[in-house]
Amino acid sequence: MRPLQIHQLRSIYDMMSLKGKAALITGGAGGIGRSCAAGLAEAGAAVALMDIPQKKEMLQDNCRMIAGRYQAETMYVTGNVADEDDVNRMIGEAYEGMGRLDIVFANAGVGGNEDNPAQIQLSEWKKVIDINLTGVFLVDRIAANLMKRLGNGGSIINTASMSGHIINKGSRQDMSRHMTAYASAKAGVIQLTKSIAVSYAADGIRCNSISPGMVLSGLHDHMDMEALERYVEECVPMNRFASLDEMMGIVVYLASDLSSYATGSDFVIDGGVTIW
Repeated sequence: MRPLQIHQLRSIYDMMSLKGKAALITGGAGGIGRSCAAGLAEAGAAVALMDIPQKKEMLQDNCRMIAGRYQAETMYVTGNVADEDDVNRMIGEAYEGMGRLDIVFANAGVGGNEDNPAQIQLSEWKKVIDINLTGVFLVDRIAANLMKRLGNGGSIINTASMSGHIINKGSRQDMSRHMTAYASAKAGVIQLTKSIAVSYAADGIRCNSISPGMVLSGLHDHMDMEALERYVEECVPMNRFASLDEMMGIVVYLASDLSSYATGSDFVIDGGVTIW
């Protein structure tokens, strides 16, 4: 076997294209979900956006705007990612509606309201773990099993977090917000990603995760913005929040053939926080 010569190399643009592919995005009503759904649609994919029933109107609006801007096929499904029956139903509806399933972006998550291990309530712990870790597991497993049956391979992308790599210390004025359950769940997502990747590699199914840092996505809307701004000033080398369009590229990359030899990897996009 010999290495490719220049005239044998594939086109970067062809490798990036998702034409003829279909993608399911969980957490599709939120900032990262809707922006990455838009990126996948612009690259050519049909997209199904998923979120909880209470966000149905937001899903409808996002589908309408994505379809209008990119002339893409769109649809939405609602349910609870932490409920196995719901996940089976939602993935089935997405597959039936689009006719195939090539890409899954398991992005649904919640931030949690806890501070540290001494204060967190068990009910809050269970809620954060159920949605952020168990929900990703269910989406990954059910989607991967469907992809395996279809025999066309696929790409699964999980949303982890820089909090899966570090314990958030907060600003110097607020050292208590360690986000115990959130950090634990997101660290679990990184390891889950590796397990899914090795379990389905022989089926042509890749699984990778992304670990965003401080993104202006809506996840932090209930938090103290002054404290978050102090955190960014003190802890983020790039000294700013990320914008939603800075999340699209990595997801499109992992969904496409540009990343065809990447699996079981976590991609950190945190402005440099985890350098320290």
